[in-house]
Amino acid sequence: VAVLDTGIDAQHPDVAGQLKESKSFVPGEDVRDFNAHGTHVASTVLGTGAASGGKNKGVAPGASLLVGKVLSNEGFGAESWIIEGMEWAAHNAKIVSMSLGSSESSDGTDPMAQAVNNLSAETGSLFVIAAGNTGAEGIGSPGAADAALTVGAVDKSDQLAYFSSKGPR
Repeated sequence: VAVLDTGIDAQHPDVAGQLKESKSFVPGEDVRDFNAHGTHVASTVLGTGAASGGKNKGVAPGASLLVGKVLSNEGFGAESWIIEGMEWAAHNAKIVSMSLGSSESSDGTDPMAQAVNNLSAETGSLFVIAAGNTGAEGIGSPGAADAALTVGAVDKSDQLAYFSSKGPR
């Protein structure tokens, strides 16, 4: 699984030993996660639960991890960094997790969404992408891509979270 986000804390107990490869696409920044979002996402995907004594494991705790830093230490990124990271990830992983996206709705024809469609067709990689956190109808890019598996957020009751973006794409 490749996680494209703010980087990784490779020493975090839930991901230690699972990191196969990492690369920064953010100019002037290494792959270290000073924002903590990338490490959070990676541990949700494949955390071993070591930090919680085995209680809080990720959904695929046996997977190996590739991390592409496409968002800066402040949590923002240029489309070119994200697309470059997507290209690297799609050629190196079966699943690409992206908990990121634009705050504006997309019709799926913008460059990031089209990159998801093209890379999915070319490599067979599955892009799992956040729907967004606007709480409104309309999915941002790259989650609006036809080939994306776009995922909304749920609350502790397993109901759609108030802040989760939702369809129609």
